[in-house]
Amino acid sequence: MGDIKEKSPIQITVDSWIEGWNERNIDRIMENYADTAELYDPKIKEFYKDTFVLEGKKPIRDYYTIILKLFPELKIKPLGLWIKGHDALLEYYIYTTPETKIDVVTKFYINKNYKIQGQFNYYGLSYREIREGKES
Repeated sequence: MGDIKEKSPIQITVDSWIEGWNERNIDRIMENYADTAELYDPKIKEFYKDTFVLEGKKPIRDYYTIILKLFPELKIKPLGLWIKGHDALLEYYIYTTPETKIDVVTKFYINKNYKIQGQFNYYGLSYREIREGKES
């Protein structure tokens, strides 16, 4: 009988963050952030013209509240999670509708209390989508 590996505290934080989004529960999402968290996301510029960085839980919460209102069907489908020390790299799809997805990679910096201290989001097409586009 094989050993069942327990989830690390960092994986638990990331899983809770994903579940919060999929439940559309802003409190659940935000409970994973440190009070002094920083969010780096190029999409922020679409709402706040002068920056792509939000510092602190309140600005992050306000931004995420807008996203949840704009995309009532938003779901996250994780593809892979890599953890090294207190850094976690999550690859996932964000479905804004059941038919529309965005390929995202997020790098989380998790503090000693297992809260998200820093988050960097990167967007793009997946290799498969690029290949399928060339072949059609």
